[in-house]
Amino acid sequence: MTLALLPVGLDAVVAHVNVDGPLGARLAELGLRPGAHVRTTHTAAAGARVVALGADRIALDQATCGRVQISLP
Repeated sequence: MTLALLPVGLDAVVAHVNVDGPLGARLAELGLRPGAHVRTTHTAAAGARVVALGADRIALDQATCGRVQISLP
């Protein structure tokens, strides 16, 4: 399952982030990497999501969310 399909309010664990280059490195710096616990807090226009990583929140476009594989705990 991908982060793009995770319903709002459910917890998940990142299994794989299929994003390369500078964006992949930045996501890892922000904590979006395998083993991270995430929760979708909001959805936005065009399928974008706001994702909670601990106390932090990051906004991701739909294409990026579709490249983040998750598993449910």
